[in-house]
Amino acid sequence: MIINKITTGYVVQSFDTETRKFLGQDFIASNEVNYETENGEPADEELFEKDGKEIYLPYNMEQPE
Repeated sequence: MIINKITTGYVVQSFDTETRKFLGQDFIASNEVNYETENGEPADEELFEKDGKEIYLPYNMEQPE
């Protein structure tokens, strides 16, 4: 079964108006999380656990050049 973890949050992007380039970006995750199947049905969050702990995958974002 495929489960999607949907995390509410914000993206903050820094832009230099003089050079007209983006300097970087950060994702700020909230504690608001929903779990659903690939069909959009609600899923039990315990399916996203191993040994009683939530499986964690970091939020990696590529920085602009």
